[in-house]
Amino acid sequence: MTHLEIKQWKMTYKEHRDIPCDAPCSLYGVLLDNKLMEDPFYGLNEHKATALCEEPCSFFAAFQVFEKHSFMELVFEGLDTICDIFLNGEKLDRVKNMHRTFVYDVKDRLKPGTNTIRLDFASPNAYFRKMEEQRHVYTNADTLQGAAQLRKALYMSGWDWGPKLPDMGIFRPVWLRSYDVDRLEDVEIRQKHENGNVTLTLNVQTKHSNPQCRQYAVVDGKRYLLENGHGEIQIENPKLWWPNGYGEQNLYAVEVELVYQDEVIDRQTKQIGLRTLTISRTPDQYGEEFCFVVNGVKIFAMGANYVPQDNILSRITEEKTEKLIKSCIDANFNCLRVWGGAYYPEEFFFDLCDRYGLIVWQDFMIACCNIYLSEEFKETLCLECEQQLRRFRHRACLGLVCGNNEMESAILHWGDGKGNLICDGPLVKEHYLEFYEDILPKICSRVAPDVFYWPSSPSNGGNFDDPDDPSRGDQHFWEVWNGEKPFTEYRKHKFRFCSEFGFEALPPMKTIRTFAEEKDMDLFSEVMRNHQKCTLGTKNTDFYIRANYPYPVSFPSLVYTSQILQADAIKYGVEYFRRIRGCCMGSVYWQLNDCWPVASWSSLDYFGRYKALHYAAKKFYAPVACALFHENGQIKVNIANETMQTVSGKVKTYLCRSDFTVLEEAELQYTVDDLSSVDVGSVSDQAMTAPEDCYFYADLYDDAGNFLMRQTLLFTLPKDFAWKEPNIRVEIMDRDDGVEITVSASAFAKYVEIDFKETDVVLSDNYVDVTSTAPVTLFAKTSHNAAELANQLTVQSVYNIGRD
Repeated sequence: MTHLEIKQWKMTYKEHRDIPCDAPCSLYGVLLDNKLMEDPFYGLNEHKATALCEEPCSFFAAFQVFEKHSFMELVFEGLDTICDIFLNGEKLDRVKNMHRTFVYDVKDRLKPGTNTIRLDFASPNAYFRKMEEQRHVYTNADTLQGAAQLRKALYMSGWDWGPKLPDMGIFRPVWLRSYDVDRLEDVEIRQKHENGNVTLTLNVQTKHSNPQCRQYAVVDGKRYLLENGHGEIQIENPKLWWPNGYGEQNLYAVEVELVYQDEVIDRQTKQIGLRTLTISRTPDQYGEEFCFVVNGVKIFAMGANYVPQDNILSRITEEKTEKLIKSCIDANFNCLRVWGGAYYPEEFFFDLCDRYGLIVWQDFMIACCNIYLSEEFKETLCLECEQQLRRFRHRACLGLVCGNNEMESAILHWGDGKGNLICDGPLVKEHYLEFYEDILPKICSRVAPDVFYWPSSPSNGGNFDDPDDPSRGDQHFWEVWNGEKPFTEYRKHKFRFCSEFGFEALPPMKTIRTFAEEKDMDLFSEVMRNHQKCTLGTKNTDFYIRANYPYPVSFPSLVYTSQILQADAIKYGVEYFRRIRGCCMGSVYWQLNDCWPVASWSSLDYFGRYKALHYAAKKFYAPVACALFHENGQIKVNIANETMQTVSGKVKTYLCRSDFTVLEEAELQYTVDDLSSVDVGSVSDQAMTAPEDCYFYADLYDDAGNFLMRQTLLFTLPKDFAWKEPNIRVEIMDRDDGVEITVSASAFAKYVEIDFKETDVVLSDNYVDVTSTAPVTLFAKTSHNAAELANQLTVQSVYNIGRD
């Protein structure tokens, strides 16, 4: 078996001919690399970049064939999207699905010596218009209309956080596979867990079913013969795989060999984790639960929704993805939802989630759009789903697969802005039910029978049975933000699993300066509005700031305020969700990351910079977390313990005035069982003198006396608090492995932001509260020394909002 990857190409676009490029490569990527277009993320350049996709482009490659084999196959793992494929000048095919792999038998089309491939990509924009003229199929209002009728990542054509950049090109490898006898076609691995033992069942298919070939499996250092491609393997002393926070991420390699005349002629290796992982929908006192069950343990899912990391796919690398995943682990995530308006992630994404312990909720790639099941569309969609299931069904991290994003609820409730529901024809419901509740579950049952299938998100199980009922299934909750409801709205509902809820913030100033000039530094400027794709975004940002905080007098202060407001909102919801653990079993906020620099719901911006929300997530998703609830004259202290052990310790509480005067202090002892959430005590607010001058804080310690976290509570909205000038002092000291930063103040200081003008540093904590004369100590691993950082230091707190 030989694999020849075809990496060197030349692109032709309009007058630009034969531009050298290496795959993966695309129209935008090649033009940018050769300075033939302006940065589409800068200023208003997006609009010019969208127009570039009105014209076709071509990619050309030559490769050498030195000997003929019995079988020679040309493999295209990812073509984006409408592409005529030519081999040696003869047309092989026209493809229209970027989510599929295409394989062609080309032995009789190849010649000794030089062979050529030409890929002619047609304009996606023109295709969208053509299809929309023929037949309207509803898609998200922020997206180029007609995009729903092409199997191309929808976000590329615009979303309420993404630009309209419908690129085209080669985004996954192209290679020639040559062999003489047979090759491995499919490897299925199933697990049976019983009485502490694990049995692997392997089913192996080969392309040509050559009877002279044998199949072997190598697992945990032992080699097993598979009879007719089938075998059962007992794993001795199995080491289980657990999500982050519950145990180790033990992984095993299953290597399958195809042997002919004592020679290994093909080999596939699958990385697996030994675990059971499904969803429980057991009826209970609240309705019907919806929670991940791993190795028999019901866990509380903590994470966010993942969207593509870039609009130009060639820039999404394993290194960048690992940085992103590590940021999730830093914030104590155990779950990611791969949202359905994107594309199916790379192998390294699943590798990283396996390795770091993130359960993956994997949508099939349909979001906020109807489907029209022409025979051609149905066939390609079914093949796509089957191919993708075969690709990732064995993954330790795979928690469930979901048919679509929001369409069950949308068909019932969404309008087109003209008073009509988007159920815009008699076939909408019929095609929905046919695909998501008949065809797709059958594919999943046949191809991936051990993977839990869920028809839509949100849903209660399908058949348009009140998909938004909070007592069952998963929910998307947008009354806070879209509905301009106050944060208190979260605590009026008892969701079973909240798989989408969010609140916007602007990205950091360093990020804004990558796309805007000083003259654009205004929330309502044309450039800032172009980097705010949510129709309600600018208005809602302004509304919520005015409702909660002093109004900023400078643009940098407004950016800071939007971020702490976002942290406030999501923290308020998550702490409540964790408090009602057992009823609610999942918090997956919208959204983790961005595909370009933009105002959005993300906690990590396009460059991976932490917003205040991501620092807040480290606390509200902490394995053992403390939260404060002010109710009926009492401050109730809740401890959520999402670990596999009983925890105990103490909580020290203080009721103070803003000048640090302690009005009352108390100490609460706690013992909280594993996987539970308990109010461990309460403190009266009667000693409070004036709500606008008092605050309450609680310090959480474990049973060894180690400090875990601090939580702070105001008795008024921040805009009504009588803030005193805190005179914040910051000292930075070198340590062997980084720097130590101490923050002190002369009065109560909230959300103290430590930043550096030119350097990105991830701190152990940020946006901290200084609640007493004792300094707050932070740490950062960095190659920069204390003197370098001190020269770039910037500091602000809530006190600075509204002041020059």
